[in-house]
Amino acid sequence: MKLSVVIPAFNEAPHLGVVLRELQSTIGQCPDVSSHEIIVVDDHSQDGTYAAVSCLGDAGIRCIRLSRRSGSHTAIRAGLRASTGDAVLCLSADGQDDPVVLNEMIRQFRAGSHTVWAIRESRDEGLLARFTAWLFYKMLMTISSGGADHIDLANADFYLLSRRTVNAINQCGERNTSLFGLIIWLGFRQTSVSYRRRERIGGESKWNFSSRVRLALDWIIAFSGIPLRLITYIGLGTAILGFAYALFVFIFALMDYTTPGWAEMVIITLVLSGTIMIMVGLIGEYLWRTLEESRERPLYFIEEETHPNDTD
Repeated sequence: MKLSVVIPAFNEAPHLGVVLRELQSTIGQCPDVSSHEIIVVDDHSQDGTYAAVSCLGDAGIRCIRLSRRSGSHTAIRAGLRASTGDAVLCLSADGQDDPVVLNEMIRQFRAGSHTVWAIRESRDEGLLARFTAWLFYKMLMTISSGGADHIDLANADFYLLSRRTVNAINQCGERNTSLFGLIIWLGFRQTSVSYRRRERIGGESKWNFSSRVRLALDWIIAFSGIPLRLITYIGLGTAILGFAYALFVFIFALMDYTTPGWAEMVIITLVLSGTIMIMVGLIGEYLWRTLEESRERPLYFIEEETHPNDTD
């Protein structure tokens, strides 16, 4: 089989060479791999990542530099579209993803799985972080309902995709989506292998709280109408409470009791106004994403490329 490897990279120049050498050594020990290609997608780095790969002078390693920073998921999708292998391995450029499990992943691929996830054995984080990650992905898996409930995505890091899965991803041109969510949504047969995640070779993680929030929004909005349905439920509940409060005031008036004062009315007004603004914001989020999709702009542009594929 021919194996393609896609590595998204942003400001990873100092240690990218170490990752690539280890990866080539590991691939060389895989008896099922007859040929391979490595595609590094430079997400518009500022530290010379593209030049670092270009200077390697290895015809088996291509580097694609995007014209603007677009995020790791978009960078991976650019690499998937450029890949030509029977299977595509996607992993990070920081050295934490240990390719030693590649043989096992290929074995699962040979057994008929279209997606093989590498699941870390444990998360070296606090209890709260682990719980919130588990809860977050549990909710997203419920929303996606792609038949991969047995996969613990909270601990998923890198993965091997079949050519059929890659072709299916390439057919989905939407801009605002989660790659993990898309893979789950596609279905196909999925399985996992476990591995022990290592420390970063250097640098800092680009995955922060705002990245997690954007991922959650993209995943929820792209694969469910739950926020819109939630607006309906909130509106219905608010209307019921409003009628109940009106009845409460009416009964108080009949009994000659003093009606609630202005402070309570101000609170009610603020709560209702805030609820309405949240509803308008959610609807605006859907409208903006619909507008972006209707423009049909390309997901990314390539600024420059080493060893360009003439068939692209």
